[in-house]
Amino acid sequence: MADIFQIVKYEGDNSTFIWKSDVEDFNTGTQLIVHESQEAIFFMNGQALDLFGPGRHTLETQNIPLVRKFLSVPTNDQTPFHCEVYFINKAELMSIKWGTDSQVQYMEPSYKFPLKIGASGEMSLRVDDSRKLLIKLLGTEKSFDKTKLTQMFRIFLMARVKPYLAQTMQNSEYSIFEVDSHMDELSTALHKQLTPDFADYGLSLERFFVTTIVKPEGDKAYESFQDIHIRQYADVANAQLRQKVGIIDQQTSAQKLVIESAAMAQKRAQEGYTYQLERGYDIAEKVAQNEGSGNFSSAGIGLGMMGGIAGGMGAAVAGITAEAIQPVMSQTNELKNNFANMPAESDEMSSFKQKLEKLKLMKDAGILSDEEFNEEKKKLLSSL
Repeated sequence: MADIFQIVKYEGDNSTFIWKSDVEDFNTGTQLIVHESQEAIFFMNGQALDLFGPGRHTLETQNIPLVRKFLSVPTNDQTPFHCEVYFINKAELMSIKWGTDSQVQYMEPSYKFPLKIGASGEMSLRVDDSRKLLIKLLGTEKSFDKTKLTQMFRIFLMARVKPYLAQTMQNSEYSIFEVDSHMDELSTALHKQLTPDFADYGLSLERFFVTTIVKPEGDKAYESFQDIHIRQYADVANAQLRQKVGIIDQQTSAQKLVIESAAMAQKRAQEGYTYQLERGYDIAEKVAQNEGSGNFSSAGIGLGMMGGIAGGMGAAVAGITAEAIQPVMSQTNELKNNFANMPAESDEMSSFKQKLEKLKLMKDAGILSDEEFNEEKKKLLSSL
């Protein structure tokens, strides 16, 4: 015969989903204590009848309406029926691991080749409907913990996760080579698809995470497309890098030219001459280096001619200003004054050749245009 005023409660670990009380066939007046995050279901003759929430409950005919008709007062409040109490843990159970037992095949969306992958991760569950969970899962088990849940749902998960994973990956906008950066999106999609399946068992799928995608390393097709994917981005990166280096080189060259030009301008300013004067000196030096430059009379004629032509060249010699010609003219006059008394060249043809050579040199230096050169050459020929 059962004891009177028994206490029925459960204070086990949090990894247990369902626990059956050792106290059975109790009488009315028995104290039922249900802790926070727990629910208790009263069973009689294998039927789930009343459900109790957190608090202290006295099991009497008055607060067990569904079993009131089964309790027998003539037997001194001792029931001849088999009574049981199951405690259900309503807390969220974390870190339940899951994983596919084999690889899933699908058509890779970006490169369109068949691919096999595996997946694993963690999830957390919470009992949402205690009565449904007991009826569908428990059977005659005394307890039901996280390990048993994982074992029981392994086949269930494989039947659901595999097609969902293949469908989600095939419809995604990212390739297998980018999936590691889209784990959150993949986890959210699978969580949404699996939630109704767990709800059928009275469970709420609180969280679902994909933490690892097992890729077919060593597969030739996979590795060849992986090389294409990497090369695609590597080539773009190299082109961008070359472009940046080219721009930097151009900027460096331009800056170097600016610095050199500024230094040269400062040097000319300190030494008291301009770019045009420097060009005039170069031309005079070339004239002086000619074969006939030993005849100073001829040199004076050539330089004087250069000064005369400069006044009529206009736009054709706009780059050489009067400032560049004036020092040359001064040197010419000085040469003419110093050597005015020297005897002229006796050989008239030799003088003609020397003058013609000087005209060619002036033409090559850009001082005379083709038309001006021809005109001066005609004058030389007419003077013979």
